[in-house]
Amino acid sequence: MDLQQVVYSNLPHQRRQSSGGWLSFNCPCCVDNGEARNDTRMRGGIRSDDDSISYHCFNCGFTASHKRGRVINKKMLRLMRNLGVDDGNIKRLQLEAIREKELAEGPTLFINKTQSVHIPQFKTVELPDGADSIDNILNTDAPDERAILGAKYLIDRGIYDYIDAYWSPHTIFRNRVIIPFWQGDKIVGYTGRDFTGKAEAKYMNKSPKNFLYNIDAVKRNKRYLIVTEGVIDAACLDGVGVMSNEASPAQIDYINQFKGEVILSPDRDKAGERLIKQAIENGWSVSFPRWEDEIKDAADAVNKYGKLYTLKSIIDGRISNSTKINVKMRLG
Repeated sequence: MDLQQVVYSNLPHQRRQSSGGWLSFNCPCCVDNGEARNDTRMRGGIRSDDDSISYHCFNCGFTASHKRGRVINKKMLRLMRNLGVDDGNIKRLQLEAIREKELAEGPTLFINKTQSVHIPQFKTVELPDGADSIDNILNTDAPDERAILGAKYLIDRGIYDYIDAYWSPHTIFRNRVIIPFWQGDKIVGYTGRDFTGKAEAKYMNKSPKNFLYNIDAVKRNKRYLIVTEGVIDAACLDGVGVMSNEASPAQIDYINQFKGEVILSPDRDKAGERLIKQAIENGWSVSFPRWEDEIKDAADAVNKYGKLYTLKSIIDGRISNSTKINVKMRLG
């Protein structure tokens, strides 16, 4: 049963045929749309043709429409729910609409436009005054207590062994672990991650424009490249991090230089959907690993399961079909 059939089968029994092909009945959306009382004068109207359906209420002004080959919009979903269509039917129709959209548009062709893209050599920067690796500091006779707290933060998160972490006694950075941004054998930027939980800004970055954390990984001869949102996630997985919930065009170009399969491991929140959409546009796979609900990102997974299992779960949980990615994203 398609969307039109479902909608018509759930219309109120009391209805009348109006001019112009409209079928009138009491609007089920009036109160939901701000009116004081339900419609009793049959001012809701619906009409359809072979591939579209439209609804309009002359009382509350609510409108909704759907055309075959498009994803069902929020207003049509609201109309169906107010008509009493059950959630199971609605989910089924949503999935079918997504499939129809892809069929109507044809297979997506991904054209490599990045063959001539040059990854620039970013300028070298200095780390904050007095910065040294936490490993070196801990091996001194009297390590600073705040450097020890930084190490404890990394150990508590289960990521000490995977992070190239530094610490500086500089006033601004003494309560942060510093993660350098390397390109080749030079440092071109860094981020300072607060480990007290008290700072207004969780991160303090000094980064060149469009820089991709662990950018050298793009040129490696490997089967997979894991893309993450955050620096710590990327560091734990030896992947690349876009350092935002949306990649810039230049960052996308750099990632598309990779010769193997690109796998996005998005954060498990609403903001992660932006990167998922970019992954679909660029033909990357997207991973939806079977992690427990409290796991919010790859770093949490490494802490819970260890690096090897986390990597395997990301690879095993990857999806390359755009329809299936959309379904997984929408249905959680």
